[in-house]
Amino acid sequence: MRTLLFYILLILPQMVFSQKPVHSFKLSNERSNLSEVTSRPAGNFIGVITVHEDTVLIEAGGKLNITTDGGASWKVISTSDGIYKGSVQAINYFKSKIFVTTIFDTSLSIQPTYGGGGGISISKDFGQTWMRVPQPRDTSGMLGSITRTGPGGQPQTFLLAKDFMIRQTPFVTDTIYMVAVKSHIDNVSFDVAVTDTSIWLACFGGGLRFAKINPDGSIGFFTQAPLPPTQLDEVRADTSYSFDIDPIEHLNYRVFSVIAARDGIWAGSAGGINHSTDGGMSWKKYTATNSGISGNLVTAIGEQIYSEGGNTKRNIWASTNRALSESEEHGLSVTSDSGASWRVALRGPFVYNVAFDGKDVYAATSDGVYRSGDLGLTWEHFLILIDKNTGDRNYAYEFLSVGIDTVQDIIYFGSIDGLAISDDHGQTWTFARASQEAGKNGTPKSYAYPNPFSPGVEPNVVRFQFDQTGMNTATDKATIKVYDFAMDLVSTVAKNEPITKAFAWNGLNNKGMRVANGTYVYIIEAGGKKFWGKLTVRN
Repeated sequence: MRTLLFYILLILPQMVFSQKPVHSFKLSNERSNLSEVTSRPAGNFIGVITVHEDTVLIEAGGKLNITTDGGASWKVISTSDGIYKGSVQAINYFKSKIFVTTIFDTSLSIQPTYGGGGGISISKDFGQTWMRVPQPRDTSGMLGSITRTGPGGQPQTFLLAKDFMIRQTPFVTDTIYMVAVKSHIDNVSFDVAVTDTSIWLACFGGGLRFAKINPDGSIGFFTQAPLPPTQLDEVRADTSYSFDIDPIEHLNYRVFSVIAARDGIWAGSAGGINHSTDGGMSWKKYTATNSGISGNLVTAIGEQIYSEGGNTKRNIWASTNRALSESEEHGLSVTSDSGASWRVALRGPFVYNVAFDGKDVYAATSDGVYRSGDLGLTWEHFLILIDKNTGDRNYAYEFLSVGIDTVQDIIYFGSIDGLAISDDHGQTWTFARASQEAGKNGTPKSYAYPNPFSPGVEPNVVRFQFDQTGMNTATDKATIKVYDFAMDLVSTVAKNEPITKAFAWNGLNNKGMRVANGTYVYIIEAGGKKFWGKLTVRN
């Protein structure tokens, strides 16, 4: 993940874009029934978690998944239900309205891309019907000169399509020009924030965009927010400016995160943290250089509100990871005074997201799960979470998302290896994973997944499912063995284990060595029955 992020930032000046800063946006081609209700999420890649009271909305398998009963059941909503094409990228739930942005595959493009921005899908009736607002794009056909830093740091001038915005404050009216973003390719909305009167989009190729929400609920025209370029630490409401909004030249216009907090709008980019208290007319920018945050790549921002000593306390937390400078480092930074001062609370792991339960802070990182009860002065670190019912565990150590249901006191952590759920403040866990029940509805009597399987790619295991119809879950045992195609024993995965256990193979033989590429045969003996199947290993 970190390698991908650095690669993205390094190749942007050559105008080549790679994948988004989460593991994959590979689109699911599974057919979904209309507003399907299931006992599990629709996929095991959990990219986004959004929580409002006891309503939990996640992206799983590229679809929108919603639970209000602590994960016991899930309402699965996809493109066949009215969400625009592609995979769900960002989710916001505001005053009973669901806002979802999507990203779709552009793999036929000449150059590698982030994907295409599918705009915003909006539901006012909890997902029964949807309306769409297209991804914001500029329409100007004007050509103009843009100066960028060339080889050796020398300025180069390009003739490009330009657009402009009129920034009008109580003190000044000025015109700020921008590189026109005319395509949906690489113009992807990674985050969305909503207030009573406005909607904000964190767009990778399109900068920070905002639009007015009209009294009838319709959404007006999206315009660029005049975030400070590289050479400025702030854009003041009482000062006129002349600069170009250019995401190729200025990292601050590659935006990944945005929230609407009590003290205004906060937006995170590849160039730092931005804060506006006047609806976007003026901005302050916080960087590793000017404020001491750990790094300038800000993939998530969260607002923490809690009570202490009869007083309401409020903090802004940001995932402040290393962008390009070797002096930066991955981490989590916090301010308790709206940006006047910052403290690095966690250093080392790449921080993907952060959530709160009162004073407790939870972080989803490249190195497992972190929890702090003292605002980041000390941390508990959990690399492996174990399912209290099946003994299953996470085999991927990168956790991408986290959310807290503060009504039912339930914690959700998402990874590429399923959704981890705790209802006792993290003391014990269960896993919600997508799988088909073996032997039901046309599913084979046994199967292994993923298949093909790569031991060198997280989650590094292949799991086994088999039909347990007629078996006694209290007494029956299972033995699982893997053979090569000559039927020589390669690995004993399980021997006389309870059938209620979760069974997984890590691709190692009985000598602890990784097996070679090829096709293998598994044999499952359980409850007096025997199952077999094939699986393919591709390192």
